[in-house]
Amino acid sequence: MKDKGLILLLSVPIIMSLFFLSTYLCMKLKLNGEETMIVEYREPFQDPGVVATIMGKEARVIVHGKVNTNQIGTYELVYELKNRIGMVRKKTRTVIVKSTQAPTITLKGNEIEYVALNTTYEEPGYTAVDVENHDLSDQVIIRGEVDPKRFGIYVIKYEVTDKSGNTTTTKRKVIVKDNEFPVLELKGYQAITLYSDEEFEEPGYTATDNIDQDITKNVIVKNNIQKKPGIYQVKYQVTDSSGNTVKKERQVYVIEHETYKEEYDKLENETKGWWSDNKFDHKRPLGGNYGESLEEYHAYHLGENKKIIYLTFDEGSNETYMKEIVDVLNKNKVKATFFLCQNYMASNADLIREMVKSGHSIGNHTHHHKSMPSLATKETFDEYVKEIKDVEHVYHQITGQEMDKIYREPKGEWSKRSLKIVSDLGYSTYFWSADHYDFGANVSKEETLNRLLKRYHNGAIYLLHPKNKGNYEALEDFIKTMKKKGYQFGLVKDIKRNQKHS
Repeated sequence: MKDKGLILLLSVPIIMSLFFLSTYLCMKLKLNGEETMIVEYREPFQDPGVVATIMGKEARVIVHGKVNTNQIGTYELVYELKNRIGMVRKKTRTVIVKSTQAPTITLKGNEIEYVALNTTYEEPGYTAVDVENHDLSDQVIIRGEVDPKRFGIYVIKYEVTDKSGNTTTTKRKVIVKDNEFPVLELKGYQAITLYSDEEFEEPGYTATDNIDQDITKNVIVKNNIQKKPGIYQVKYQVTDSSGNTVKKERQVYVIEHETYKEEYDKLENETKGWWSDNKFDHKRPLGGNYGESLEEYHAYHLGENKKIIYLTFDEGSNETYMKEIVDVLNKNKVKATFFLCQNYMASNADLIREMVKSGHSIGNHTHHHKSMPSLATKETFDEYVKEIKDVEHVYHQITGQEMDKIYREPKGEWSKRSLKIVSDLGYSTYFWSADHYDFGANVSKEETLNRLLKRYHNGAIYLLHPKNKGNYEALEDFIKTMKKKGYQFGLVKDIKRNQKHS
């Protein structure tokens, strides 16, 4: 009996275990779909659910957890099946919300940065955000270096990976270059006079660069010159290896030949030197033609018999006090006339523009400052005309304006034939009635002022040379003194043609 009771006692837990086991095995719980699901960020999530039965009958399932597709991350859904006696079966589904959209890298500055050679490169910066607008800037990996001491093109790579595993890469080019432009020098003048039957001969040019050295061979030259009168351009362009480009232009003035008239041969061509008797009694002097009028050639040495003084300056070289003289004139609100040669104008273009803007008058003093009667022949007539036209054209090239048709014979050397020819070219010639032999470079201010004040008279045309320092230093005192005496200052171009002078 004891054995039967013991067996019965031991069988109870076994029976109970078998009961619970069989009951648990009768609980069926199966996931629909995959155990791990991937859902696109911000796309709707449809839970596939589960199949749940107890003893073959559909049973209710409790779902624990929630999936938020508006936030990237890993979520768990726990499905719970529970029977009446409290036995539980569970299944878990993993839902990964991720994005296939790569993060965005925004470069500060430019995609192509330029760095001056031998300076310091400073990273302009960047920002990086993922699709959820989370700042990933501190996670950006930078690859590449810039050596500002070495000329070249460098590539900097920026890379960032978001928590969805999406990687973005962007690049920035950093070009180490010199900011110094090459030097393009044109030989000869930037204004050239060419007869229509002449061929243009390139005066030449050079181009150098601080890095590339001699780049003359890289100069591109184009022109539109034709065989008919007009203004044409020769264009020059050169670019260094850093991309710095310099352009220059030469103007070519194509003209027809002027006609040498038979009447010119009937006019005397003996070279004479202009002079003035420089009276110290302030009376109007006779002038270099002994009082005989040259107005038929539109040549004058005096203005009207009024209290007007005409200051004129003849330039003979580039070494002058021209800028200082112009400053004194402007300060004292006085306009003056400057007879200039081509080389001075071409070498001082900025000053010429300043003088014209200030109201001063620029006159023609020929290209080479030759004695013009020597060229007033049929054989050398073309050369004579070019001496005049060259100056007109360089003035036009510098200022964009037509030159005042006023002229002074170089060295004061003249002939009636020369005066007639230049008059036919549209010019009036202006000699002088007062000069003080200022050829010496060391004439003092005091000596200059004394000489100028001895020679004034109504309508006086003063000949002065800007090379003389004494003229510059005495000029302001002379102007102020003459204004106190009631004199005004004028421009010789206002001395009209055919005006009678007494």
